[in-house]
Amino acid sequence: MSHQTMDWLMPLGCVLLWAGLGLAEVGSFTDCNKYFYQDAEPQGFDMAHTAKICQRYRNLYHFATLYDRSQRIPRWSAYTLGDENCPGQARKMRQWFVEPQLAHPDNFPEMMTEAESTLSLDEWRSSQAINEDYEDTSYDRGHLNPNTFQCNVGRTATFTLTNAAPMNPYFSRVWWSKLEKTLKAQLTESCRNVGGKPYLVTGAVPSDRDRNRPYNRISVPSHVWTAVCCDHVDNNRKFSFAFIGENKEASSLQIIPVEQLNTELLHLYKTPGPVEVFADDCGSKSQKGQEVLSAIKKALYSTFQNFITDSYSQLLPPAKSRRLDSETSQVMTSTNLDQKNLQLMGIRFLLGIFCMADWHSQFEKMYKQDNLACVLAPAAAAVAEASGISDTVCTLQEQKHLPNSRVTAQGWSCVGQACGYHGYAYSWCYTSHNNDQDYCCTEKCTVNPASKLYECPRGDGSTTKCSPQYSTVTVSGKPCRADHPCGLYKENYFWCYKDYKDNWDYCCSPQHYCGYHDYPYQWCYSQDPAASWQYCSL
Repeated sequence: MSHQTMDWLMPLGCVLLWAGLGLAEVGSFTDCNKYFYQDAEPQGFDMAHTAKICQRYRNLYHFATLYDRSQRIPRWSAYTLGDENCPGQARKMRQWFVEPQLAHPDNFPEMMTEAESTLSLDEWRSSQAINEDYEDTSYDRGHLNPNTFQCNVGRTATFTLTNAAPMNPYFSRVWWSKLEKTLKAQLTESCRNVGGKPYLVTGAVPSDRDRNRPYNRISVPSHVWTAVCCDHVDNNRKFSFAFIGENKEASSLQIIPVEQLNTELLHLYKTPGPVEVFADDCGSKSQKGQEVLSAIKKALYSTFQNFITDSYSQLLPPAKSRRLDSETSQVMTSTNLDQKNLQLMGIRFLLGIFCMADWHSQFEKMYKQDNLACVLAPAAAAVAEASGISDTVCTLQEQKHLPNSRVTAQGWSCVGQACGYHGYAYSWCYTSHNNDQDYCCTEKCTVNPASKLYECPRGDGSTTKCSPQYSTVTVSGKPCRADHPCGLYKENYFWCYKDYKDNWDYCCSPQHYCGYHDYPYQWCYSQDPAASWQYCSL
């Protein structure tokens, strides 16, 4: 992890805020527990040099902060989403608020500007950041509780240096501000507007480089993170997730479960005990939560994807670049992928498979929820060794019913044209089989509940038999020919060619997988529904 401190570089513009006094209370969260999910403050962050602050302004408590006196930045601020409609804001002042109670908890109960205080600069500097620490640096005063999430006096209360940490200007103004805007819109729609209450905790991970020079008193965070909880009276509608990014210009965003964030923060903060941001992780595994999270991830990814300018994508022709963007969006917004087992190989995504039962479960979930197909494939030796994942993988592909697909309903590859109507009432294309033609799916290829066979609409009101993209491995474990994955190909069983000499073999049905299934040998059905079994060795 890279550590850094604030350098004396170039002036930044001043940020204005309200005139007037506010009150804050240091030492306990008793008066601001309402900003914590289940009234429980985050655990594992409190140290001898941290101070608990109920941020009070104009006789109201607006949020809670755990402030690190030695690093002179907040460890975190906990808050809720403010009112949706905000009237105009009143006149603002030039200086941010500071907290005199950090230096004299008994004598100075009021949050105020430095000009309104009788404390000396040395007294201010002893336990917190002050305005001059930011005035001639290359860093922004980055809100933890965003001012855009609050209204009126609640918004004014966020302009306190106990709620600010030095942030890279590009990270703060581009990456983080875009994220906050998208997050606010999604929480309003997916949580508050359906009877939920959003709870948020945003934190900064201090770096630990020596800060002896006068203008290097404040720790520049290595990472900034936010944990999100939508509480709801219906436990099935609760959801939570978290994101974390490095505080630098070329930052990357991770969207992860809250329990994973707890583990990450345990290592980043180097705390002696366990970390728990939300009690019971706030329904992080609910089904409704997964659906909402998928929508939020898609919106967040779409926002950040606009800023991606990797050199490899600049070399791609526009059509391929657009296709890569589409496929990447499908993968990145899936809630069913274990990112640790996901490898980007050129423009193919590979997911490691450790047993056939896991693959089949993964295939079915992704096929139903994500418009992705987890297509079983044997990994080349070099790929398996380099990836460190498995000798068997699945390649992630967009499903064949999506626009511009080049795979027919029964599995043939299109030749000379993509799937389309091409002057007819149904979708079709010429195929690689004797220049024949085949129907194409215009909607997802799914199992008909009555017949237990795969069918899909073809665009003219009728349906046709179809094969989902699911495997390129035969029952004997041999790979299918590159242009001929497992499918029906006008037969009643699933099969594929192994070479260009018309040698073929059976494939397991997509509704069944190679396994023991209560027998002493491995086997699977090669025909639907549950017919024509074959020995197998995958």
